[in-house]
Amino acid sequence: MHFEGEFRVPGKAADVIRRFADVPRMASCMPGAVLEPQAEDGSWPGAMVVSFGPKKVNFKGKATCDFDTEALTGSVHGRGAADMRAARIGVKVSFALADDPAAATPTTIVKIVSDAELGGVLADFARTGGIAVANVIMADFARRASEEFAKDDVPAPAPEPATPGPAQAATPKTPPPRPAPAAPVPLQAQGLIWVVIKAYLARFGRWLGLVR
Repeated sequence: MHFEGEFRVPGKAADVIRRFADVPRMASCMPGAVLEPQAEDGSWPGAMVVSFGPKKVNFKGKATCDFDTEALTGSVHGRGAADMRAARIGVKVSFALADDPAAATPTTIVKIVSDAELGGVLADFARTGGIAVANVIMADFARRASEEFAKDDVPAPAPEPATPGPAQAATPKTPPPRPAPAAPVPLQAQGLIWVVIKAYLARFGRWLGLVR
């Protein structure tokens, strides 16, 4: 399945490429993604959790990432599989960043080219609504990434003025505990199924000459 698309995120391209290189941070913006610590060979083991109602299916695999901060380009190679009807996937995603000259505030255009080899039940999925679903996932990632990048623009709170007495000076202040990372939200298959249905209806409408 071949897919090409683009989206926009806030920030200059030179800053965005460095943010993209933070793989764990970007994985948190992908719905359903679960990332494990980086392996010794540089790859990133992980999984994609897809929810079918109360049932969840894990597509386990690993990905390798490459980033060129000077050329503002990067690529991700991934492979994964699930026990569900021998579902398997191999994907290569390349992207190029550029500043948007028409934007009123610093904005980056992200152009994506993806080629995926899908096997098992996923092969049927690619032939029906794969492109439509890819657009939905890309839009969701762009929204999540924009929200994540916006956190970088929030100024840090000013330190409180301290006038410690002798007892206070001898006892350092303990920082508050860091909140535990939120559990990943599974990719909801129900919503994607509706996207596939709409793609079918649009295709049927074009065949009837009702939709252009």
